[in-house]
Amino acid sequence: MHSSAYFRIATASLALGALAACSSTPPPTEQMAVARTAVNRVAAAPATATAAPTDLQRAQEKLILAEKAMAQQDYRNARRLAAEAEVDARVAETRAEATRNATNLAQVQDSIRALQEEINRRSPRCAPRAVHPIPRLRAAEPRSARGPTLNLKDNIPCTIHSSAEHPPCAPA
Repeated sequence: MHSSAYFRIATASLALGALAACSSTPPPTEQMAVARTAVNRVAAAPATATAAPTDLQRAQEKLILAEKAMAQQDYRNARRLAAEAEVDARVAETRAEATRNATNLAQVQDSIRALQEEINRRSPRCAPRAVHPIPRLRAAEPRSARGPTLNLKDNIPCTIHSSAEHPPCAPA
């Protein structure tokens, strides 16, 4: 008998504890505000509506479900749905940004291609040579207190590019 009474008391206290835990879940008002702000911000951007409409729609639907769960005081579900709505809004925003970046990249690549074609059209039959001044120290002179003395008259020619297709030009 003693063990059955102990078992009933333990079961009742567990049930009361579970009820207390459910009732002590605070409403996720902050999470709802963050989700609502994120969804509204992303929905206001016209690029997002065109680049990621399904992600945006999913975020809006989850926000509506979260608000319904809040009204029914199902705070755990409301918190989960609000977090999912926020994440879906960020995914939509990221997809829109990726689309915009891909468009910019294509424009830059087209510009580079056009510039390369212009360079190839204007380049001579042989590879150009460039002369870059490479300063050399005068070994005969001692170092002064202001540092080494440089002789800028010694220039060393270097080939920018050469290949079988474009041999280097003869020196001038």
